Amino acid sequence: MNQPAPAPTDSSPRPRHGPLRYLAGALSSGLFAVLAWQAARGLVIHFTLHPPHYSKPIAQSIAVGLKTILVGASFLAVFSFSLIAVGLFLLLVQALLPSHERQA
Repeated sequence: MNQPAPAPTDSSPRPRHGPLRYLAGALSSGLFAVLAWQAARGLVIHFTLHPPHYSKPIAQSIAVGLKTILVGASFLAVFSFSLIAVGLFLLLVQALLPSHERQA
């Protein structure tokens, strides 16, 4: 019968992520947060100036639902990218602070 292949035994340690990676990640995520904020702001302004108005109730309901999903998803992207940027910035600060490890 077929035996499963043995898992590779790579004993080399994984490289530690340094402050430069945290900084690059925080800046790129912050940039995406700003872009998502501008998109969300544009959607809110557009839907405020151009409210959907249809004669059929089902079409009106679909339009309002789609508007709600678009605006909600755009603000969810703003929140997610902002939270990631803050977390990576805090990791950057932690990586730059000297560690007080006990030397035994």
